[in-house]
Amino acid sequence: MRAAAKVVSRAARSAARAKAAAGGYAYAQAWRHKPDSVGAVGEETGSANRLGAFFEARTTGRGIVKWRHYFEIYDRHLAKFAGKEAKLLEIGIYAGGSLDMWREYLGPGSELYGVDIDSYCTRFDEATVFIGDQADRAFWQRFRAATPPLDIVIDDGGHTVDQQRVTLEELLPHLRPGGVYICEDVHGNDNAFLGYVHGLSRVLFGYDLTLDEASPDRVLSSPATPFQSAIHSVHVYPYLVVIERRDRPLDELVAAKHGTEWPPT
Repeated sequence: MRAAAKVVSRAARSAARAKAAAGGYAYAQAWRHKPDSVGAVGEETGSANRLGAFFEARTTGRGIVKWRHYFEIYDRHLAKFAGKEAKLLEIGIYAGGSLDMWREYLGPGSELYGVDIDSYCTRFDEATVFIGDQADRAFWQRFRAATPPLDIVIDDGGHTVDQQRVTLEELLPHLRPGGVYICEDVHGNDNAFLGYVHGLSRVLFGYDLTLDEASPDRVLSSPATPFQSAIHSVHVYPYLVVIERRDRPLDELVAAKHGTEWPPT
């Protein structure tokens, strides 16, 4: 009976999650609120930071293709690496113009690596280039053996779900503490990779609560799961997913209590 109850409970929780997800989707689809702030409405130009300015100025030379709203997101997560000895991997080199952009943004002390399936890309000497299939786990094993841990991974490769998932699973552990993983061009409300990412983010919410009544400075605590200990956050933007690693491992999550004045109840 107890096992059957657990099965029913899991089914009920799964049904509740699906219902809640459907409710959130319906709410967002029906969104009609106008912006509260006064400002221009229209296409983002991408020139609000150095990355966007570099893109807008690229009128000749090796090509770059980017959604313009990406540049603000890049800068938000990658500015801390500018001027440092950061190690960046770009998957999907294409015409090579974005390698120029990353070099200019990060500075001459950075190390650039590239992965592409087209041997044409071996001509780009701004980066150490590897030719291979990003859906091939054996390829990533060879790549990891030949490269140091990375600070930044940008997946602008083939964009299939299998490619994106394999690449994330093989390279997220290859990020250094504080590293940033970006997957571009995740399109469509029913995108299967987006569903995979939602599954990742759910694990960040796991908890095993302890009431710390004996501690004057603690109310609740929960031991960090291995994923919570390593991963700081999962961000979802239009067409873009960003995952950040923690600067240092986390042992537990704690709800602290400070102050002296509290309601009598």
